[in-house]
Amino acid sequence: MATPRLFVSSTCYDLQEIRFQLRNFIRDFGYDAVMSEFDDIFYSYETHVQDSCIEEINKCQLFILVVGNNYGSFYHQDKEESIVPDSVTLKEFRRALDVKIYKHIFINKYVEYDYKNYKRALDKVTLKHFQENNISNEETDNVRNSIKKNFDEQYHFPYESYKYVFYFLDIIHEIKEGNAISTFESFSDIKDTLRKQWAGFMYESLTKKDKIATAIIQPLEIKIDRIEKSITKLFENKTNQIDDKITFDLSSLTRETNIESLEKLQEEIQVLLKDITNYTYIDYDEGEEYSRQRITFDKIFTLEMAKNWLEYLKPLTQSFKWSKTN
Repeated sequence: MATPRLFVSSTCYDLQEIRFQLRNFIRDFGYDAVMSEFDDIFYSYETHVQDSCIEEINKCQLFILVVGNNYGSFYHQDKEESIVPDSVTLKEFRRALDVKIYKHIFINKYVEYDYKNYKRALDKVTLKHFQENNISNEETDNVRNSIKKNFDEQYHFPYESYKYVFYFLDIIHEIKEGNAISTFESFSDIKDTLRKQWAGFMYESLTKKDKIATAIIQPLEIKIDRIEKSITKLFENKTNQIDDKITFDLSSLTRETNIESLEKLQEEIQVLLKDITNYTYIDYDEGEEYSRQRITFDKIFTLEMAKNWLEYLKPLTQSFKWSKTN
């Protein structure tokens, strides 16, 4: 029987007890915990041990990240001139993002609290600088980085390691998807969160089959219904029957098949014409909404007049930028 493999990523020495408890919890679920200190990783003879850990993530189905108040060992391939070199844990997290593995992120409650205080102070300084100076769009990123560098040199970090840990948290909080973050004070918090998440995942997996079947069946039912109607219409419009041969007039069937599309197109044209010829404004004194015409006509439009008018409008509409309100 295939068993899910869960890669546990964190600094080891400060979170040793939590890692040990987490391993037992994962194994009680019947899953395989992948952790470096328990020889769960194949260390290639041709690869640095850090890279072997990172490569093991490709063979796992879940990734659990636990962030405490230490940054951990620097990654061996990072250049010395790097402003903030990646730690091994951060490098593992980057790989998890690259391979799009499902992940759980846990941050120490007090570290997260200190990080938010730091971010509030930094954002305040940054906002003030941008309000007092005219910064072009091209300069924005460089200016922000310069402000942060100067701010970090003066900021009183509760621990020296926080300079790096907060850099790690910046990366975590910038994730756009799969970015659920949980805080923990003890292993009990991590255990309760994982138990609820895995129960929810199991429920979704068990009910997804029915949802997928419904999504497939409903469009098929609509298509079958249309086919039945088309066949009925086809036989209603038969034109001749001689010696077991039947001939049909397809023109009526074609019109019937396209009528829904045509009606939808007509509705869309009506909405567009209304937006072009009318505008809506709000009288804030009276609190009422009014609609008035932009364009009025003194005669009934013929088809030819409409074509000429649209041709005349075409270069005008292409030369102006339409706003949402005008």
